[in-house]
Parts: sequence; C-alpha cells; structure tokens
Amino acid sequence: MSKWRALAGAVLLDLAVSPLFAWDVFTGSLRRDLGVGDAQLASVFSVGLAAFTVGVLVGGRVADSVSPRRLALLTAVGAVLGLLGSAAATSLPILILAFGILLGASTGLGYATAVRVAGTVQSGRGLALGLVVSAYAVGTAVLAPVAAALLVAVGRSGTFVVLAAVLGGVLLAAAALVPGRAPSSPRQSRHRARWTRPSRPVAVLWLVFALSSAPALAAFAQAGNLAGTPGAVALAVTLLNIGNFVGRLVAGPLSDRVGRSTALHGNSALLLLACLPPAVGATGPIALVALFLLGTQYGAISTLIPAATADVVPSEQFGSTYGVVFTGWGIAGLLAPVAAATFAAQIGYDGVYRSFMVIAVLAWACVATYARLVHGPGGQPADPGEGTT
Repeated sequence: MSKWRALAGAVLLDLAVSPLFAWDVFTGSLRRDLGVGDAQLASVFSVGLAAFTVGVLVGGRVADSVSPRRLALLTAVGAVLGLLGSAAATSLPILILAFGILLGASTGLGYATAVRVAGTVQSGRGLALGLVVSAYAVGTAVLAPVAAALLVAVGRSGTFVVLAAVLGGVLLAAAALVPGRAPSSPRQSRHRARWTRPSRPVAVLWLVFALSSAPALAAFAQAGNLAGTPGAVALAVTLLNIGNFVGRLVAGPLSDRVGRSTALHGNSALLLLACLPPAVGATGPIALVALFLLGTQYGAISTLIPAATADVVPSEQFGSTYGVVFTGWGIAGLLAPVAAATFAAQIGYDGVYRSFMVIAVLAWACVATYARLVHGPGGQPADPGEGTT
C-alpha cells in the first residue's frame, strides 16, 4: 500500500477522534438538560481523559499485531455508539458511560492506531507524525464551533446524532485508506511479548513527556486566569490552540532535519521561555504571547515524543512502547490542572508557574539524559533495535 495513502487514512482517523477535547462546548446544554452542576460534569471529562489514556495504552499494544483497518472500524463503532449514547443520556451515569468511557476509550484506540501508522514509516517519520498529530488539533478546532452552532440549531441530542453520522463517515473513509494487513507476524508478536522492562531511553522519554506537557495542560484549563483579564479568555484559548497546531505541524519535519535530540533541547528552551511571563505575573499582550508559545511547545512535544520513541524501538514494538510512554501524558493531564488550580489559591498563578519553571528544568535534564543514551549523530539512536519494552 502507498505510504501516502496510509498517511491520508491516519490523518482522517485523527481528525475524527477529537470530540473529547471539545467537551466544554457541550457543558451548558448538558447542565440544563440533566440538571447537574459543573463539578459533576467535570467528572465526565476526567473519566474520558482516563479512558482515552487507557485506549492509547491498550490500543498501542494491539496495533502491533492487528491491522489498522480493523482497529479503525472498531474505533468507528465505539465512537458512534458513544455519541449516540450521549444524545440519549438522561442522567449523569449514562453520560459518563457513553461520553466518558465508550467515546474516550474508542478515540484513544483510534489515536494510537493513527500514530502507529505514521510512526512506522521508513522515511520522513517526523513529517508523517507531524501531519497526523496536527490533524488531531485541527479536528478539535473545527469540531468546537461546528458543535456550538449545531447546539443552537438542533439541540443537544440532535447535535450528538449529527456528529455520530459525520464522524462515523469520516472514520469509515479512514478505514478504507489505512492498511488492511496486520503489521507483524505471530512469531514477531510472541517475541514482542517476552519484553517486559522498558529500556532507559523509553523510561526517560516517559519522564520528558510527563514533565514537558504539564505546564501547557494546566494552561488549557486556566487560560483566562493566565491572560489576566476576563475579556481575553476566548483569545487566550484560541492562541493556545493555534500554537498547539503550529507546534505539531512544524516540529516533526524540523526534527528530521536537525535530529530528534536537538529538537527536544529546543523544545525545553521554549518551555522555559513560555513559563517566564506567567511566573513574573505578566498580563495583557505579553501573557497572550506566552500562551501561544506554551501551546506551540506542547504541540511540538506531542510530535517529538512519538518520533523519538520510534527511533529507539523496532517498528513491530512501537505501538506497545508508545502506549506506555503516553501514560506520562495521561498522568500529567490528570494532575497538572487540578494541582495548578489548588496551589494558585495559596501562592497565585505566578507562584504556580515559578514551580513549573523548576519542572521545565527537570524536563530539560531528562532530555540531556536521553541524548546521552542514544549516542548518535544529531540525536539519532546508535542502535534503533536496542531498548524495547
């Protein structure tokens, strides 16, 4: 199968598995329809985030031995049922089951499948991953305003039904384009199962992902507070998302040219620079620029980590290994927003981001450790087959 046809399918797959991160668009209607409060609705997103992480973890391992087409079809079934269940939900537990667990897990599976297709190409891996993971950001950016308009026109239930139909169609198109053959033989699958301990580069990349994504994940939850004025909330969120898209699209091909370790060092420097304005209490235009840079850094690390992971493991083990590495992001996503909001009440958001600067330094130290471990020119691994899980 053509590399570009497979990548086109992976791009469509990632475009269609992004409704989880458009959650805020639905909360107003759900609050009225179900008669629940913000804290209860927040639990749906938290469950969805956890289910998404589990979907990537399990899906990555399954994707090493099951064809992408089968997984894309399974993603389509789960996503459509989750959206239809959200349309029919009359209580919070049903919504948690449909949107949180079913939609969250199935979209995590789809994300893992798309990333594995891109991460196992033989050339231009950074470009391939950049295209695929940036599609996820585009999907959220497009879905949010479309869903908001649909909520006004057809209501909550109608909106979820329309989304189920449209996203289901996109996922079927993705399934037709991605490879229909399993990526590894049963013998390779048995060989992979014998590996249980992550290598040192993989363990370090887990730390880099968790530490480097925490400041931006907190910012996505508290963008208005960081911008400094209530009127700047929408602009702050927009700049974060634009930066997220730019970082995902640019970092991959750039790392193909300068080397993965060099790109990771640059990402760490950008993280420190982005955390500095909120750490000194800056507001207004300076704070907005910082949020754009923070979104760019987050998007870049979302591309660089799977690319760096693919550099240090055999292709038949990439899915399962990246699934493990992705749990670092999942833990940061669960802890960073809550911790930032909790400590901000005591030390302010400037104090929180001074703490994040310390975390950024630790992340940079982990990047330096990764660069020493791979021992290759330009940060490329000396032995890509070494260090498996």
